[in-house]
Amino acid sequence: MNNINFTARLIKRTEIYKRDKGGTFVPAEVSIVELDKNDENDVKSLYQTSVLWNQQNAKYSSNIYHEAVKGYEYSDIEQEHYLALTEQNDDFKNINSEKVLGLMLFSESKFQEDEIEWFQVRPNTNTKQSWKREYKGVGKAMIDLLKQVNYCKPIHVLSVPESVEFYKKQGFKNRENDIPSSLYLEG
Repeated sequence: MNNINFTARLIKRTEIYKRDKGGTFVPAEVSIVELDKNDENDVKSLYQTSVLWNQQNAKYSSNIYHEAVKGYEYSDIEQEHYLALTEQNDDFKNINSEKVLGLMLFSESKFQEDEIEWFQVRPNTNTKQSWKREYKGVGKAMIDLLKQVNYCKPIHVLSVPESVEFYKKQGFKNRENDIPSSLYLEG
């Protein structure tokens, strides 16, 4: 029997909302996959996604790619998870960067809270100009996954100010006497 290596691993199928031709948001099935920073195809997908999104003024996708290729591990990190939410429903060996809607680097810590290191949704999914928005629920779907798989430990995020309200809607809270953009989700 031959073993097949599928590299990017399907974590969960879930639902978000996509604008149809009539302008109405309708349910759309998507996949959340975990990319392997040691796999050439997965790293290539991270790179291609960061290049594509940087053309649209995305801030953090290139940081996720650079973390994947940094070549060293932090001693307090137990495991890094490179997560992608994609419209792709098969052939996860070759992630199509044009179908990626969200990227996240999530770190499990040995000693402290787990942490969302970097989180970026595709620029056209996160716009204040709602008439331009193509998708809804991308960020929420990825946070919901973390809530399901990381239910025992608190999760920390050091958010940019413009994203604090998003995290609060997902159940994150401020700690007493901490900076406003430092948020946590109880385990």
